[in-house]
Amino acid sequence: LHCPAQLRVVGPGYSVTATMGQDVVLPCHLSPQRDARTLEVRWIRRTISETVHHYRNGEDLYGQQMGAYAGRTELLRDGLSAGSLDLRITGQRPSDDGQYTCTAGDADAYAETIVDLEVSAPFFHNAQPWMVALALVLVLLAVSIGLGVYLYRKQ
Repeated sequence: LHCPAQLRVVGPGYSVTATMGQDVVLPCHLSPQRDARTLEVRWIRRTISETVHHYRNGEDLYGQQMGAYAGRTELLRDGLSAGSLDLRITGQRPSDDGQYTCTAGDADAYAETIVDLEVSAPFFHNAQPWMVALALVLVLLAVSIGLGVYLYRKQ
C-alpha cells in the first residue's frame, strides 16, 4: 500500500528584511527534505492571492505572473533537488513589502507556508534617531555655510 508522504512546507520563522533597490531571497523548504523538482511550486502574494512566481515540471511559467514581478523573480533551481523552494526577487520596491505564501504540491499532496518580507529605505534601514538628527544638523550646517559664502562673495 502506497501512502503519499505528508508534504510540509516550512518558512524561515522570522521576517525577511530587504533594502530598497537590492535583491532578496525568500527562504522556504520542504520538511522532511525531498526532491521538489517534480512538484508544482507557486509563490503568491498573500493578500491578493496573485502569482509572484510559478514553477511546474521543470519550467518557470509566467502566464499568470503579476506585472509588478515580471522579469524580477527567480526560483533558485540549485536547491530544488534538496527540497529548497527559495525565491529571489530583484530590485526591491516598497510595494514588495508584505506577506508571501510559498506553496508546493502534486496530485497526492499540497502544503503552504507564509513568509513575511519587510522592505525598508536604504538610509533609514538601521538608522538610530541620533543618526537622523546628526544628518539633519550636518545638512543644515552645509547649507548655512554655503549660503554664508555666497552672501560674502556677493558683497
